[in-house]
Amino acid sequence: MQVDAVVLAGGEGAVIDPAVRIKGLVPVAGKPMVEWVVDALRAASTIGGIAVVVPTAENLGAWVDKADKIVVSDQRFADNIFAGVDSFRTDRPTLVTTGDLPALTPEAVDDFVTRSLDAGADFSYPLIRETDMMEQFPGSERTFVTIAEGKVTGGNMAVLSPDLVARNRDIGQRLFETRKNPLAMARVIGFPFIFKLLSGRLRPSDVETKMAQLLGGVCVALYTSHASIGADVDKPIDVVVAERVLFERAAR
Repeated sequence: MQVDAVVLAGGEGAVIDPAVRIKGLVPVAGKPMVEWVVDALRAASTIGGIAVVVPTAENLGAWVDKADKIVVSDQRFADNIFAGVDSFRTDRPTLVTTGDLPALTPEAVDDFVTRSLDAGADFSYPLIRETDMMEQFPGSERTFVTIAEGKVTGGNMAVLSPDLVARNRDIGQRLFETRKNPLAMARVIGFPFIFKLLSGRLRPSDVETKMAQLLGGVCVALYTSHASIGADVDKPIDVVVAERVLFERAAR
């Protein structure tokens, strides 16, 4: 079974490259970051249509011909997701990812999508172990969270059912806005959950249970060894790390 893919390619590019307004258009190894993502999705056997969500349709570049849809939406994070998912007008699951993963591989996409579908998930989310991230992307400056199984970071994609997206725009936006503020997040998901997180006792099953309570449906947290899913580019050093990986990959 194939799923459609939505790529969120907006964001502020100037924090990485002062000459680029839209984050997804920041050049990495000779191509805009979003083009690397679209190329990886196109090469993945589990992906059908590809929609790229951007804040404007002006001056995007020739890469737009590689996407099936260009969706113009410059709203809240959750609203941009909804705009992309809704553009397909289908009830089959959708992969939502960000446009700042230049080192993303088709193998990573296929593995995550296949396992998400096999789990019957309405919402699936990837977890990446610190050891995998630092081995595959040495020099990365990532934020890791200590849970019961060790240190992990989250990936930048999810497989979602369109129905879940439509029902949870507001709660999804609140989770996004509070993701870097434990106290604010606690008001959304509860202090017991945050206490477990801060004390390092949280387990993936706790995340699944809490997300199911908040969003409804089957929610699954999946460990992945494909660190490219979480190797997003947020600052200049990330460009250096990503380009090194891409150049080494091309030389093999």
